Amino acid sequence: MAKKDLQSVTANLSGLAATLPTQKPVAPHNVGPVPVRTTEKLVQFSLSMRPELRKQLDRLAAEADMTMRAFVLHALKEKGLDVRDEDLVDLRKQRG
Repeated sequence: MAKKDLQSVTANLSGLAATLPTQKPVAPHNVGPVPVRTTEKLVQFSLSMRPELRKQLDRLAAEADMTMRAFVLHALKEKGLDVRDEDLVDLRKQRG
């Protein structure tokens, strides 16, 4: 079995990844990531649903490369709610 060239795979995927949506919005003029607002308090919201519906939501969010939270907020934005780019940022702790 031949040794695989993983560097070329990484290079090819980097170009593809650049075209996909992200949950780390970039500030105008590509200055860098948009900071998460720390002055506004976030409130918790809970939503109960059937397990099958939860699986569908999880699948759709994964296909969009988003968390379920961001996917739902994006849908609310499309319905006209005032959802800001910083609201769509992934709030999970980053692995270091």
